[in-house]
Amino acid sequence: MKFKLLFANFSRIMIDDLIYPITLGLMIILQLTIHLLISNETAIKFSSVILLNFFIAIILAMYFLKRDSSENRYLKQRVNSYPLYVSTQILFMVLINAVTAIISGIFTFLFSDTPAANGTMFLTLMTTAWIGSAIIFVCRSMMTNHKYIATICFLLIVLFSLADSNNDILSYINWILPPVSNLITTFQERTEMVALLPLVLRQFVYSILLFAIGGLFNKKNYAN
Repeated sequence: MKFKLLFANFSRIMIDDLIYPITLGLMIILQLTIHLLISNETAIKFSSVILLNFFIAIILAMYFLKRDSSENRYLKQRVNSYPLYVSTQILFMVLINAVTAIISGIFTFLFSDTPAANGTMFLTLMTTAWIGSAIIFVCRSMMTNHKYIATICFLLIVLFSLADSNNDILSYINWILPPVSNLITTFQERTEMVALLPLVLRQFVYSILLFAIGGLFNKKNYAN
């Protein structure tokens, strides 16, 4: 019962002011524009869509968590269970990103004859979006008392996520960085969806770890 209450409330936040439908519509428009401008460059087009999903997930997560913090203090008291509250938050963001990725995948027009390639395409967009939301979820824990530090951490994580993974300096820490850049580089070099599957699995694990870390850090701010 509490889960349904939480999920309904979170859904209302994203539907209020039509923020999610408008964002989804803008994403589709941008993807159609990309398709028209670079329709013959599959590697560039899909790389652009990956980045688009990454940044849209960041924007939506920032909006959702900010509204949740300012409006749901009474709801937190009513639920009175941090594990339930935070797990529902994470599940909601995961599902929102999954819907966004499916719609985004449809409008990439990159469908293949093999189900494995099509499945990898959707999973690539999903896990990239989960990484974006998880980054915000981790940094959010520091926003209450350390806004400037949280902002710097957020910018650094995003910067390293998009930095050249073949850079000599970054090669030493590449294994701990979000593999968004690796996805793009790998696809541009090989132009095969299935080649992304190991990185998709890595992103999946990475996003779970970030959500878990964010959940632990956010507990101190739950009552605020």
